[in-house]
Amino acid sequence: MTDTTSEDNRTYPRPAYAWYVVVLMMFFYVLSFMDRQIIAVLIDPIKADLALTDVQISLIGGVSFGLFYSIVGIFIGRLADSMNRPFLIAAGVFIWSLTTALCGLASKFWQLLVLRMGVGLGEAALLPSTLSLLADYFPANRRATPTSVFLLGAPIGIGLSFAIGGYLFSVAKELTATDGWADVAFVGGAAAWQLVLIFLGVLGMVMTAAMITVREPRSRALQRAASDTSTPAAEPADLLTVRRYARKHRKAIVALYVTMAMISLAAYGQGFWDIAYLIRTYELDTATASFQYGMVQLFAGLAGMLTGGIVADRLSARGIDGASYRMVIIGAAIATPFSFLYPIMDSKNLGLVFMALAIFGSNICFASAAAALQRMFPVVMIGVDAGVYYFLSNSIGLLVGPFAIAAGTDYILGDPDQIRYSISVVTGVARAIGLLLVLWGLSAYLKTLAETKE
Repeated sequence: MTDTTSEDNRTYPRPAYAWYVVVLMMFFYVLSFMDRQIIAVLIDPIKADLALTDVQISLIGGVSFGLFYSIVGIFIGRLADSMNRPFLIAAGVFIWSLTTALCGLASKFWQLLVLRMGVGLGEAALLPSTLSLLADYFPANRRATPTSVFLLGAPIGIGLSFAIGGYLFSVAKELTATDGWADVAFVGGAAAWQLVLIFLGVLGMVMTAAMITVREPRSRALQRAASDTSTPAAEPADLLTVRRYARKHRKAIVALYVTMAMISLAAYGQGFWDIAYLIRTYELDTATASFQYGMVQLFAGLAGMLTGGIVADRLSARGIDGASYRMVIIGAAIATPFSFLYPIMDSKNLGLVFMALAIFGSNICFASAAAALQRMFPVVMIGVDAGVYYFLSNSIGLLVGPFAIAAGTDYILGDPDQIRYSISVVTGVARAIGLLLVLWGLSAYLKTLAETKE
């Protein structure tokens, strides 16, 4: 025991410093979700100032960001295997913060469309680089907890983006209404929504300086691998082997991957349009709708994430095979009916309760699906298969979710005030499809687990 502890202390950063890096990365992950989701808070003022349709807003908030975020993430993951990861993260944070600030200077649709691509480009560096970095900050048997703490930045960031975003907009609105605002240097005459984007962008650029304190531990990892002669290093599987394995277990893989793509489609679509739904349906002001939705996202999201992981671990401890996959089924079963119901409730309070249950179920799925994926593939294949998994879920979720709801509102219903029905159909049907698929693939998944144990 003493030798092991000594070795960990010698080859890994001190625990206090390693946890400092975890918390710092979580703050950046929170910031990334705030910059990603803030457009949803500012939908109506942007539409009014630039005379945009719901479809154009969905292209700015979903398609332009998601296109670059999904595709570039695969290539960034490969760069993280060889480049200085703190530098890669710092570059990404600065790029997405700079383009967020520049969005605050945009005055045309195409300018926002292009600049949001830059936000997606920068944010694509954070997730793969940080997950790789943490692998060299903690021993394998202590890695799950810090990784999960970092990933908690997602529900925290989503919740705070709406709660704080609404407050920032109300402050900016008061500021821009003061006498002499047009004469202020640099930002004089900017609209309230532009001022919010400028503030968040500048904040991120300033925060980038904190990356100076993060060290690249790759040299230590290489020394550790070179000195460890007891276990030969595992070579990544070649693409032909991965393809053969995927073909053999295609039913289980398709079921899990497409299920989570559908859950992501509903979650991203809901996250982008829910504030507009609250404002248009219940006549709330932007600050109130943003705060209430932010609190629902924050607490329901955290509860779902923690429930999915904790319950799956307890089920596994009791010897139940495929516990994480079964939790995806449970999460989808919870989320589906409430996705249909919450947007069409006449009572705002009942709508928020049902909304929280839909978000709770979805986050059970997100927390459990990654663990299910890890169990489904041999260790030497997890990297490439996880890359495909996140590409599929993010690209379909970001590119299709917000656009599908907007298209239903603009082209089928023909009335922006009827967005509640578009949200109900799109999110409900998507999660229902996911539930049917994950049920369909359960037997195949259990068969795959049995084969990997042999």
